[in-house]
Amino acid sequence: MKALIISVVLFLVAASPLAAADKPAFDGPVFDTHMHYSRSAWDVYSPDDVLEKMDKANVGVALVSSTPDDGTMKLFEFAPKRVVPGFRPYRTRGDRARWYKNPELLAYNKARLASRRHKVFGEVGIYVDENLETPEMAEYLGIAAEQGLILHPHSYADVVELLFKKRPGQKILWAHAGFAEPASTVARMLDQYPNLWAELSFRAEHIMPDDELDPEWRDLLIRHAGRFTIGSDTWEIDRWGVYKGLIDEHRAWLGKLPPDVAEKIAYRNAEALFGKKLPSQ
Repeated sequence: MKALIISVVLFLVAASPLAAADKPAFDGPVFDTHMHYSRSAWDVYSPDDVLEKMDKANVGVALVSSTPDDGTMKLFEFAPKRVVPGFRPYRTRGDRARWYKNPELLAYNKARLASRRHKVFGEVGIYVDENLETPEMAEYLGIAAEQGLILHPHSYADVVELLFKKRPGQKILWAHAGFAEPASTVARMLDQYPNLWAELSFRAEHIMPDDELDPEWRDLLIRHAGRFTIGSDTWEIDRWGVYKGLIDEHRAWLGKLPPDVAEKIAYRNAEALFGKKLPSQ
């Protein structure tokens, strides 16, 4: 009788909502598709330190862009198998305000891009439609198309739509999936634009508020399982100090998805998008 009671109790615990909420986090490898190694980090974290942080977080490869681009190249030259180089068109943070209409900066950036070592243009801020209507921006978009660079814009949905109007065949990795755009807007964009992927740095709290998957986000992540990636966005020095925690935030909600969906979002989609396998794969 005692054994029967214990069995019933164990069954009820396993079937309870609390047990479902305690589902283990995703523990597989990760492809970080939003990393920065900018000037402020160089004196604190060496390239070897960055690789150690990636190893501790089980991150195999990272898409890296930095202010200035020298940071990206430091990491890429140190560990070419672990880095996909992205190009941020900023020499300093001050360039962010008018990079898209600065002819002197354009000349500097064209010289950097001539190396053809970059695979991505961005992560770059494009906040209003007018940012796209300059001769300099037209040249940047032309270079991206000619070199086959994936765009990585930090933009609202309307700007991404205008980018597709200007360059319908362009591949776009949408930084933060719009940062504050609701799941319904992200769904509409992914439904409409087959060359759009959504990167989910800074979105963990929207995807899983109060330790439960948001139903609308869950349905969207499953329906477009092949179009999402995750990232850390180490845009300031403090985020390097909690790098593993930033990745673990994603692991928590990934663990609540079907395993095949979680694997796609954690690393397989990025491998396919950038044509770069994780070292262990």
